[in-house]
Amino acid sequence: MEDDDKLAIKWFRWMGFGGLVLSLLVFTIYVTGLIPSTVSPSDSAELWSGSSKEYLAETGLAFSPGWFRTITNGYFLSMAALAILASTALPTLAALGIRWFFRRDFLYGSMAVMISAVLIFAIAGR
Repeated sequence: MEDDDKLAIKWFRWMGFGGLVLSLLVFTIYVTGLIPSTVSPSDSAELWSGSSKEYLAETGLAFSPGWFRTITNGYFLSMAALAILASTALPTLAALGIRWFFRRDFLYGSMAVMISAVLIFAIAGR
């Protein structure tokens, strides 16, 4: 295995581990109630089953550029940590995808682009 591949694997491992630790830490803070939250942990599972319009209507929130003001809310902080965990693969996939395209491994490069697109859409909630 080449040095660049080993570096990508190490980078992916540490980013994934860091995202997982952050998610677990923030989720523990959310569930224990150390940070005030507009959505209780028992109600959060019900909100995930509906559409985004239903979610916004039930929580009374608006999707706007000022969403970052709610980051001190326990529920939103845990959702942000999950988004960070989900996005930890993106830098590695982008680097590997570019590398595979330069090597003319178009199948692997295309797979990296498609996986990245799925992750971006999942993070964006589309």
